[in-house]
Formats: sequence, C-alpha cells, structure tokens
Amino acid sequence: MNCEQVEELLSAYLDNMLAPDERRLVAAHLHTCRHCSDILTDYRRYDSLLSHLPRVSPDPALRNCIFTSPEFLELTGTFDAGTHVSPHDWTVPRMPSRGASKETRTRPKLVAIPGGRSTVPTPAVQPTPRTHSSRGLRVVFATIAAVLIAAIAIGGLLSLNGLLHQQPATGTNGITPPAGPGGTQALSAGMRFVFLRDGALWSTQADGSRTHPERLTPQNVTVAANWTVSPPLPGRSAGDMIAYIDQQKALVHTLRSDSQEDTAIKQPLLGPGVNPATIWDTQTGSTILNGLAWSSDGTTLAFVAAPNNSGQTGLYIYSTATGQVQHVALPITGSVSHLVWSPDGVRLAFEVTNNGAVSILDYNAQNHGVLTIATGIGTQTSAGDSVLTLDWSPRLDTPTITWSIGVIGHVHSLWERRVGVDSSVGARQLLSGDFVQAVYSRNGHDGVGSWLVVTSQAGRDGDLWRIDLTPGSTLVQMTSGKQVSFVQWSPDGQHIDYLDNLSGGLGTLHVLNAQTDFDALIASNVVIEPAPAWSSNGQEIAFSTGTQIGIVNLQISSSASFLKLKGAASAMIWSPTSSHQLVVALSDDQLGIYLVDTAQNTAQKVDQSGTDGPIFWTEIP
Repeated sequence: MNCEQVEELLSAYLDNMLAPDERRLVAAHLHTCRHCSDILTDYRRYDSLLSHLPRVSPDPALRNCIFTSPEFLELTGTFDAGTHVSPHDWTVPRMPSRGASKETRTRPKLVAIPGGRSTVPTPAVQPTPRTHSSRGLRVVFATIAAVLIAAIAIGGLLSLNGLLHQQPATGTNGITPPAGPGGTQALSAGMRFVFLRDGALWSTQADGSRTHPERLTPQNVTVAANWTVSPPLPGRSAGDMIAYIDQQKALVHTLRSDSQEDTAIKQPLLGPGVNPATIWDTQTGSTILNGLAWSSDGTTLAFVAAPNNSGQTGLYIYSTATGQVQHVALPITGSVSHLVWSPDGVRLAFEVTNNGAVSILDYNAQNHGVLTIATGIGTQTSAGDSVLTLDWSPRLDTPTITWSIGVIGHVHSLWERRVGVDSSVGARQLLSGDFVQAVYSRNGHDGVGSWLVVTSQAGRDGDLWRIDLTPGSTLVQMTSGKQVSFVQWSPDGQHIDYLDNLSGGLGTLHVLNAQTDFDALIASNVVIEPAPAWSSNGQEIAFSTGTQIGIVNLQISSSASFLKLKGAASAMIWSPTSSHQLVVALSDDQLGIYLVDTAQNTAQKVDQSGTDGPIFWTEIP
C-alpha cells in the first residue's frame, strides 16, 4: 500500500473496522512510514480531545431551523414534509434509499452526541467495492454529518462560552488539552525523561524549560519498580507508551507518555482474596513484577498473572488497539516467566517452569500457535541449573532463539534453536564449560548476534571470549591476563566495556573495540553501581568514581574528562537525540536530577529529590 491508500483507511484502522488482511497491510505500512504514523497519532490525539468535550443537546429552535431549511429538504427529498414533530423527539436522521419517494411525511430527528469516537471495538467488515453510486451516497452522508456537527457545535458553543472565557486555551492550535491524573493537562510534546520516585512516575522535559518534574500517574496508585516504556516507532527516538503495575490493586496499567489515557487492564494479576502485599516478595510476585514486555511496535503488551490461586503464572497478551486480553493456552503446565519479543514483534519467547524443570516455548502472535523450543532444562543438566539469559537473533529471515544455562556466577552452556524449521532439528549447543558471566547482544560483532563469556580461573574472574550466532563460529579470545568483571556491550555492538581487578566495588574501566581488539584503559577506581552508561550511538561512555563523573568520547580519544558536577551518582542516561546531553541523578548532598551539557561542562538542576530507580526516555508526538 502507498501513503494515499493508507491515509484513506486510517480512521477505519483506528476504529478496528478493517478486514483482517487489510488491517495487516495498513499496520505493516505504518511500521515503516513516519508520515502516516504521524497522521495516526494526530487522529488519536483528536479523539482524546473530543472524548473530553461535554455532551450537548441542541436547542429545539435550532433543530426546527435546520430541518426546515431548503438545503436539507433538497438533500433528503422531503420538500413536502409538513407533519409536525415534537421538538423533544430526537432520533438519528435516516437517509432515503436510492430512488426513494418524496412523500416522506416526517422530519428527521436529532440526538445529543457525546464528543469523540467510540472506543468500543467494532467487528471487522469486508471492504465494500467503491462504485459511483456509493461514492455519491458518501457525499450525501458527509453533507448531512457536516450539518449535524455544525448544529451541535453551535449549541455547544453557546453552553461552553462562559467556560472558554474563564479558561483560555493552552494546547496546540488553541485547543485545551484534556485533563490527566488529578486534573492536570496533557504534557507538552517533545523529548522527556521519566523516572520513579515514592511509588509515582514523574516526567521532565529534555530542554530544561521546567525546574520541577510533572507527575504522570494518579495519586491512588503505587507504581512497582519494573515499569517499562514501549520501543520507539520508526522515525522516532523513544517510545510513547508506558506500562506499569499498581502494587495496591495488583493490576497492569498502560499510560500514554503525555499522562493521558491511564488504562487499568481488567485482567487481575492475583486470585480472589489474595492480599497483594503478601505476594510481591515471593517468587510468584517477583515473576509477575518482572513480566511486562512490549512488542516492537508498541501495540501489544505481554504480561504474566496468577489469577487462579494455583501459585503458577500464566501468559496474557493485551492489545492496545482493541483493549482485549487473551490468555495463551500452553501445551505444558508450569509457571510462565522471562518474556522476550522477537525483533519484528511477531514471536514471543518465554520460559515455563514446573517442579524444577524449565522449558522454552515460542508464541506466534499472528497465528496464535505455540511451539516447544527446548525441554528438561534443570533435570538433564547440572542440578539447579536454569535459564539465565533468553533472547533472539537479529535476523528476521531465520528467527532464532538463544539462551544460557547455569546459575549466577557459573554459566555452564550456551544454546540456539531456529524457529519454524523441521521439528527433528533440535537445539544446537554453542559452548559448554564453567563461565563467570555470559552476556548477549543482538548487535554484537557486526550485528550477527554475539555472546561474551568470562572464564573462571582458580575461583576468580578470568579473560573475555566471544562466540557469534553464525554457523561454524568458534570461540575468540578478546583479552589476556585480565580479571574481567561486569561486561557490557555498547548499543551498536562495536565496543565492549568491562572492569578489571575488581575489589571493594571498585575496578579499572577498559573499553575494547570489538572490530580491532584494541583495549583502552579508561580510568581506575570506577564503581560498579551505577554501571557505565553508553550513548545511543555507542561512541561515548559515562562512568562514576563515587565522587566524580567521567566522560569519554571514543571518536576523539580514549582519555577521560570529568564533569564539574560532583557527587555520588545513582543513575545516568544519555539523550537519544543529543550527543552532548546526559541526565545524572545524584544521591548525596547534591541530591537531585541534573541535565548535563557535556560539551560545555555545565549542569542544570531539574529535580530536587532524585529517583528510586533507573531513568528512561519517552517522546510525546
């Protein structure tokens, strides 16, 4: 489909009125076209604005004026209508069929229409072929709709006139945005960073125009720590939807990043009569709290719940487009955990644990099928082994799941399994041994998907090795004579950072070029928390010594410079749009959150109280 075709279908797409095949074509186009996705975003915004307008009933005199007008009589063929109808008898006007007689004796009636589009999904219908006669009827319908809307607007204008004079418009194009939690207005468009504090989510503009954060979530909810932001859509730098769990009511919420449309998903996370406060510190509670996973296009949220008091968690799929929740039936019993979407958002890999045995399964969001990828983990391997890391290869033509098995501090094997191939072709073991750490990146080593493992040497950390997800790949040694800890890939997979000679929570920071194997010593006495933070382009890295914050621009050199801003950092994150903007949260005497311009070495304080956890970026269209 091209843009012109998709634009004609966007309104029906938003109302879920398209046939399944046509809807998939539109969704595929939106996934790659920023122009059309921007239009759809505008439609959603207008719907939100309209839905907050008050219900208005037109004045009877206005009704009589409209339906006795020559224009209306000509359009509807009711020139001889003379029968009086009570002004209080309001119904939807009915259009005459083709060739209708002009002997209709009653006038159409009006109803008061609530603002906004219906949010109730409508069953998909097959598209009607466009003919000359249907096009003419559309014109007639559109004309009548325009007349009705004008009538309602005039009546509404009279009733809202006083309100508009008391409350000037503050939104885009003179429209007052709808109220958010606690009566707040929709937050302004642009890049923002979001953080959690005292059970609430807060948002701050990236341009530093506000010196106090704005609250996103209502006063009557307590946000759990593992909230998540949807991935950015094509052409955007950050996601625009947030998912979180309300710990008080044990419900999942979705929330637009502008603070609007906070929606509690109706599927309970816990069974009847269960006090949520008694669950969150248990294994079941931890599994639920860590179970939120957005699909790549942000239209689907996967989560786990235990609503049957069985102690086992099940898999649930929520559609933001329809508001519907699907419980995924599984071929085996057990508790579901560790949800990971494939890069294209079509498949979902997850674990099922039953009596110590772990299986890996794959759910297909298109045909709703479930495949078993691996079974018997934990019974066929070393005692107590489980899946530590679960992820996907970056290739869409050959979707592949990869995972590590072991216990924390002792990784025993790495595996991969192609999805959708002959069932007789089982999982392939990439590596076996005893490793201190195993870290995977989809972008690792030229974007093929790569593992990094740290060997164990006489009970201590050893050297760093790499193995790729390519046929025939062998183990490649990356360091020699090191004691490697806390390994990280850069976002682009071109660099690796690690700490050497870790002692007392401090180590020597190194950055390794994954292409040239050049190992650069960056700084000593670097803390493990917060971990060094990479810029989105993988060219800059920020780190903390506990009292100072260092910056390295690898495009210039491997030498570190230090910010004038000093203190104990609790969180750091680079801007996804600016190579010189860093957000730093401090937890000591300089408590607060700061916007740092690393090029000018200046800092602006935009929050006074700091944060309880990580910081994420959002973008409000």
